[in-house]
Amino acid sequence: MNLLARGLLTFAVAWSIARPAVAQDGTTPVTVEPPRPAPTSNAASVQVGEGLQFGRKQLKALFGGLAGIPMWALVGCSVLTVTFVLERMVVLQSRRVAPKVFTSRFLKRLREEELDDHTVRELVKICRDHHSPIAQFFAIVVENHGRSSFEIRTAVTDIADSELFHLRKHIRAIAGLATLAPLLGLFGTVIGMIDAFHALSQQAGAGKTELLASGISLALVATASGLGVAIVASVMYYFLQGKVDQRIQELDVLTNQAISLVASDGRIEFDRKRRRPPEEPKAKEPVARPEPARRS
Repeated sequence: MNLLARGLLTFAVAWSIARPAVAQDGTTPVTVEPPRPAPTSNAASVQVGEGLQFGRKQLKALFGGLAGIPMWALVGCSVLTVTFVLERMVVLQSRRVAPKVFTSRFLKRLREEELDDHTVRELVKICRDHHSPIAQFFAIVVENHGRSSFEIRTAVTDIADSELFHLRKHIRAIAGLATLAPLLGLFGTVIGMIDAFHALSQQAGAGKTELLASGISLALVATASGLGVAIVASVMYYFLQGKVDQRIQELDVLTNQAISLVASDGRIEFDRKRRRPPEEPKAKEPVARPEPARRS
Protein backbone atom coordinates (compact mmCIF):
# COMPACT_ATOMS: atom_id res chain seq x y z
CA MET A 1 0.00 0.00 0.00
CA ASN A 2 2.81 2.36 0.78
CA LEU A 3 4.42 1.59 -2.57
CA LEU A 4 1.18 2.46 -4.36
CA ALA A 5 0.88 5.77 -2.48
CA ARG A 6 4.45 6.68 -3.27
CA GLY A 7 3.91 5.89 -6.98
CA LEU A 8 0.80 8.09 -7.17
CA LEU A 9 2.56 10.93 -5.39
CA THR A 10 5.51 10.75 -7.80
CA PHE A 11 3.19 10.72 -10.83
CA ALA A 12 1.28 13.75 -9.50
CA VAL A 13 4.46 15.78 -9.00
CA ALA A 14 5.75 14.91 -12.47
CA TRP A 15 2.42 15.83 -14.08
CA SER A 16 2.28 19.17 -12.30
CA ILE A 17 5.76 20.04 -13.55
CA ALA A 18 5.17 18.96 -17.17
CA ARG A 19 1.70 20.59 -17.48
CA PRO A 20 1.85 24.32 -18.62
CA ALA A 21 0.65 26.84 -16.13
CA VAL A 22 -2.89 28.07 -16.78
CA ALA A 23 -3.93 31.60 -15.85
CA GLN A 24 -7.05 32.44 -13.97
CA ASP A 25 -8.92 33.50 -17.15
CA GLY A 26 -8.17 30.16 -18.82
CA THR A 27 -5.59 31.46 -21.33
CA THR A 28 -2.13 30.07 -21.66
CA PRO A 29 0.57 32.70 -21.04
CA VAL A 30 3.02 33.28 -23.87
CA THR A 31 6.62 33.64 -22.96
CA VAL A 32 8.56 36.14 -25.14
CA GLU A 33 12.21 35.49 -25.48
CA PRO A 34 14.51 38.52 -25.48
CA PRO A 35 16.01 39.36 -28.91
CA ARG A 36 19.33 37.78 -29.52
CA PRO A 37 22.18 40.16 -30.35
CA ALA A 38 23.30 40.11 -33.99
CA PRO A 39 26.55 38.31 -34.51
CA THR A 40 29.43 40.67 -34.94
CA SER A 41 31.86 40.20 -37.80
CA ASN A 42 34.61 42.09 -39.50
CA ALA A 43 32.28 43.00 -42.38
CA ALA A 44 30.14 45.12 -40.05
CA SER A 45 32.99 47.52 -39.54
CA VAL A 46 32.97 48.51 -43.25
CA GLN A 47 30.72 51.54 -43.77
CA VAL A 48 28.59 51.15 -46.87
CA GLY A 49 27.99 54.22 -49.01
CA GLU A 50 31.34 55.91 -48.61
CA GLY A 51 32.79 57.23 -51.88
CA LEU A 52 36.25 56.48 -53.11
CA GLN A 53 38.62 58.81 -51.34
CA PHE A 54 41.86 59.79 -53.01
CA GLY A 55 44.86 60.52 -50.90
CA ARG A 56 48.57 60.54 -51.39
CA LYS A 57 48.66 56.76 -51.15
CA GLN A 58 45.94 56.24 -53.78
CA LEU A 59 47.50 58.73 -56.20
CA LYS A 60 50.86 57.06 -55.78
CA ALA A 61 49.27 53.70 -56.57
CA LEU A 62 47.58 55.12 -59.69
CA PHE A 63 50.51 57.03 -61.15
CA GLY A 64 53.41 54.99 -59.82
CA GLY A 65 55.07 51.93 -61.24
CA LEU A 66 53.98 50.09 -64.36
CA ALA A 67 50.30 50.88 -63.76
CA GLY A 68 51.05 54.63 -63.91
CA ILE A 69 52.11 54.53 -67.57
CA PRO A 70 48.50 54.40 -68.95
CA MET A 71 47.39 57.08 -66.47
CA TRP A 72 50.15 59.47 -67.55
CA ALA A 73 49.24 58.73 -71.16
CA LEU A 74 45.61 59.65 -70.38
CA VAL A 75 46.77 62.92 -68.85
CA GLY A 76 48.63 63.66 -72.08
CA CYS A 77 45.56 62.78 -74.15
CA SER A 78 43.39 65.13 -72.13
CA VAL A 79 45.89 67.99 -72.48
CA LEU A 80 46.15 67.47 -76.24
CA THR A 81 42.36 67.31 -76.58
CA VAL A 82 41.85 70.60 -74.76
CA THR A 83 44.65 72.25 -76.77
CA PHE A 84 43.33 71.12 -80.17
CA VAL A 85 39.74 72.03 -79.34
CA LEU A 86 40.59 75.55 -78.20
CA GLU A 87 42.85 76.11 -81.22
CA ARG A 88 40.13 74.98 -83.68
CA MET A 89 37.48 77.06 -81.91
CA VAL A 90 39.61 80.15 -82.53
CA VAL A 91 40.53 79.31 -86.13
CA LEU A 92 36.98 78.40 -87.22
CA GLN A 93 35.46 81.70 -86.17
CA SER A 94 33.50 83.41 -88.93
CA ARG A 95 35.50 86.63 -88.63
CA ARG A 96 38.69 84.67 -89.38
CA VAL A 97 37.39 82.56 -92.28
CA ALA A 98 35.07 84.97 -94.09
CA PRO A 99 34.83 88.40 -92.41
CA LYS A 100 31.52 90.04 -93.27
CA VAL A 101 32.95 93.57 -93.54
CA PHE A 102 35.70 92.51 -95.94
CA THR A 103 33.46 90.37 -98.16
CA SER A 104 30.70 92.97 -98.39
CA ARG A 105 33.13 95.76 -99.37
CA PHE A 106 34.98 93.55 -101.86
CA LEU A 107 31.81 92.38 -103.62
CA LYS A 108 30.55 95.96 -103.69
CA ARG A 109 33.69 97.08 -105.56
CA LEU A 110 33.29 94.24 -108.03
CA ARG A 111 29.74 95.38 -108.77
CA GLU A 112 30.49 99.09 -109.13
CA GLU A 113 33.98 99.26 -110.73
CA GLU A 114 35.29 98.20 -114.09
CA LEU A 115 38.08 95.64 -113.84
CA ASP A 116 41.06 97.22 -115.61
CA ASP A 117 44.67 96.26 -114.94
CA HIS A 118 45.18 98.83 -112.19
CA THR A 119 42.01 97.80 -110.34
CA VAL A 120 42.87 94.10 -110.65
CA ARG A 121 46.35 94.61 -109.18
CA GLU A 122 44.92 96.66 -106.33
CA LEU A 123 42.27 94.09 -105.49
CA VAL A 124 44.74 91.21 -105.66
CA LYS A 125 47.13 93.04 -103.32
CA ILE A 126 44.30 93.66 -100.84
CA CYS A 127 43.41 89.95 -100.89
CA ARG A 128 47.01 88.80 -100.45
CA ASP A 129 47.46 91.06 -97.43
CA HIS A 130 44.30 89.86 -95.70
CA HIS A 131 45.40 86.22 -95.06
CA SER A 132 41.88 84.79 -94.74
CA PRO A 133 40.65 81.81 -96.80
CA ILE A 134 37.97 83.82 -98.58
CA ALA A 135 40.55 86.48 -99.50
CA GLN A 136 42.71 83.84 -101.18
CA PHE A 137 39.70 82.63 -103.16
CA PHE A 138 38.83 86.20 -104.18
CA ALA A 139 42.40 86.79 -105.37
CA ILE A 140 42.24 83.79 -107.72
CA VAL A 141 38.84 84.90 -108.98
CA VAL A 142 40.03 88.44 -109.76
CA GLU A 143 43.25 87.23 -111.41
CA ASN A 144 41.17 85.11 -113.80
CA HIS A 145 38.56 87.78 -114.61
CA GLY A 146 37.18 87.75 -118.10
CA ARG A 147 37.26 83.96 -118.39
CA SER A 148 34.27 81.66 -118.27
CA SER A 149 32.74 80.57 -114.99
CA PHE A 150 33.94 76.99 -115.50
CA GLU A 151 37.56 78.05 -115.97
CA ILE A 152 37.51 80.30 -112.90
CA ARG A 153 35.97 77.57 -110.73
CA THR A 154 38.66 75.15 -111.91
CA ALA A 155 41.38 77.62 -110.91
CA VAL A 156 39.78 78.13 -107.49
CA THR A 157 39.51 74.35 -106.95
CA ASP A 158 43.27 74.01 -107.34
CA ILE A 159 43.93 76.07 -104.19
CA ALA A 160 40.75 75.06 -102.34
CA ASP A 161 42.24 71.77 -101.15
CA SER A 162 45.12 73.48 -99.36
CA GLU A 163 42.83 76.03 -97.70
CA LEU A 164 40.35 73.35 -96.61
CA PHE A 165 43.24 71.28 -95.22
CA HIS A 166 44.05 74.15 -92.85
CA LEU A 167 40.40 74.28 -91.79
CA ARG A 168 40.32 70.55 -91.00
CA LYS A 169 43.72 70.54 -89.31
CA HIS A 170 43.88 68.73 -85.91
CA ILE A 171 40.26 67.51 -86.20
CA ARG A 172 41.37 64.01 -87.17
CA ALA A 173 43.78 64.10 -84.24
CA ILE A 174 40.83 64.73 -81.91
CA ALA A 175 39.04 61.70 -83.39
CA GLY A 176 42.18 59.62 -82.85
CA LEU A 177 42.38 60.69 -79.21
CA ALA A 178 38.72 59.73 -78.72
CA THR A 179 39.57 56.22 -79.96
CA LEU A 180 42.83 55.87 -78.04
CA ALA A 181 41.64 57.04 -74.60
CA PRO A 182 39.33 54.06 -73.77
CA LEU A 183 42.03 51.60 -74.82
CA LEU A 184 44.54 53.26 -72.50
CA GLY A 185 41.99 53.20 -69.68
CA LEU A 186 41.30 49.50 -70.21
CA PHE A 187 45.04 48.78 -70.32
CA GLY A 188 45.50 50.59 -67.01
CA THR A 189 42.62 48.64 -65.45
CA VAL A 190 44.11 45.29 -66.49
CA ILE A 191 47.50 46.21 -65.05
CA GLY A 192 45.85 47.45 -61.84
CA MET A 193 43.91 44.22 -61.38
CA ILE A 194 47.08 42.19 -61.96
CA ASP A 195 48.77 44.20 -59.21
CA ALA A 196 45.74 43.75 -56.93
CA PHE A 197 45.71 39.95 -57.26
CA HIS A 198 49.48 39.84 -56.83
CA ALA A 199 49.20 41.85 -53.61
CA LEU A 200 46.38 39.53 -52.47
CA SER A 201 48.57 36.50 -52.95
CA GLN A 202 51.23 38.07 -50.73
CA GLN A 203 48.76 38.93 -47.97
CA ALA A 204 48.49 36.53 -45.05
CA GLY A 205 45.68 36.33 -42.53
CA ALA A 206 42.48 38.43 -42.47
CA GLY A 207 41.73 41.48 -44.60
CA LYS A 208 42.13 39.87 -48.02
CA THR A 209 38.62 40.84 -49.16
CA GLU A 210 39.12 44.50 -48.29
CA LEU A 211 42.53 44.52 -49.98
CA LEU A 212 41.13 43.01 -53.18
CA ALA A 213 38.15 45.40 -53.29
CA SER A 214 40.43 48.40 -52.79
CA GLY A 215 42.77 47.28 -55.57
CA ILE A 216 39.96 46.66 -58.06
CA SER A 217 38.30 50.02 -57.29
CA LEU A 218 41.57 51.85 -57.97
CA ALA A 219 42.08 49.86 -61.16
CA LEU A 220 38.64 50.82 -62.47
CA VAL A 221 39.55 54.50 -62.10
CA ALA A 222 41.71 54.12 -65.20
CA THR A 223 38.75 52.91 -67.27
CA ALA A 224 36.55 55.73 -65.99
CA SER A 225 39.24 58.29 -66.84
CA GLY A 226 39.66 56.90 -70.34
CA LEU A 227 35.91 56.97 -70.99
CA GLY A 228 35.69 60.56 -69.73
CA VAL A 229 38.41 61.75 -72.11
CA ALA A 230 36.86 59.80 -75.00
CA ILE A 231 33.37 61.25 -74.43
CA VAL A 232 34.64 64.84 -74.41
CA ALA A 233 36.83 64.28 -77.47
CA SER A 234 33.99 62.61 -79.44
CA VAL A 235 31.52 65.40 -78.68
CA MET A 236 33.99 68.11 -79.68
CA TYR A 237 34.98 66.22 -82.84
CA TYR A 238 31.44 66.19 -84.20
CA PHE A 239 30.89 69.79 -83.10
CA LEU A 240 34.01 71.01 -84.90
CA GLN A 241 33.19 68.90 -87.97
CA GLY A 242 29.86 70.70 -88.19
CA LYS A 243 31.68 74.03 -87.88
CA VAL A 244 33.98 73.12 -90.78
CA ASP A 245 31.03 72.16 -93.00
CA GLN A 246 29.34 75.46 -92.17
CA ARG A 247 32.43 77.49 -93.06
CA ILE A 248 32.91 75.57 -96.33
CA GLN A 249 29.33 76.37 -97.29
CA GLU A 250 29.93 80.08 -96.61
CA LEU A 251 33.11 80.06 -98.72
CA ASP A 252 31.33 78.33 -101.59
CA VAL A 253 28.45 80.85 -101.63
CA LEU A 254 30.74 83.91 -101.50
CA THR A 255 33.09 82.52 -104.16
CA ASN A 256 30.19 81.86 -106.53
CA GLN A 257 29.00 85.44 -106.05
CA ALA A 258 32.45 86.79 -106.96
CA ILE A 259 32.69 84.48 -109.99
CA SER A 260 29.35 85.65 -111.30
CA LEU A 261 30.61 89.26 -111.16
CA VAL A 262 33.93 88.77 -113.02
CA ALA A 263 33.29 85.84 -115.39
CA SER A 264 32.72 86.58 -119.07
CA ASP A 265 29.36 84.85 -119.16
CA GLY A 266 28.32 85.94 -115.67
CA ARG A 267 29.43 89.59 -116.16
CA ILE A 268 27.46 89.98 -119.39
CA GLU A 269 24.34 88.68 -117.74
CA PHE A 270 24.92 90.96 -114.73
CA ASP A 271 25.43 94.04 -116.94
CA ARG A 272 22.37 93.15 -118.94
CA LYS A 273 20.25 93.00 -115.81
CA ARG A 274 21.78 96.22 -114.43
CA ARG A 275 21.37 98.25 -117.68
CA ARG A 276 17.97 96.91 -118.67
CA PRO A 277 15.49 99.83 -118.51
CA PRO A 278 12.48 99.29 -116.36
CA GLU A 279 9.48 98.13 -118.28
CA GLU A 280 6.56 100.54 -118.43
CA PRO A 281 3.27 99.14 -117.31
CA LYS A 282 1.03 98.32 -120.23
CA ALA A 283 -2.26 100.19 -120.49
CA LYS A 284 -5.27 98.02 -120.19
CA GLU A 285 -7.25 97.73 -123.38
CA PRO A 286 -10.97 98.41 -123.09
CA VAL A 287 -13.03 95.31 -123.19
CA ALA A 288 -15.70 95.43 -125.91
CA ARG A 289 -19.10 94.64 -124.61
CA PRO A 290 -21.52 92.80 -126.88
CA GLU A 291 -24.44 94.88 -128.12
CA PRO A 292 -27.91 93.75 -127.09
CA ALA A 293 -29.82 91.94 -129.77
CA ARG A 294 -32.43 94.09 -131.54
CA ARG A 295 -36.00 92.91 -131.68
CA SER A 296 -37.58 92.72 -135.13
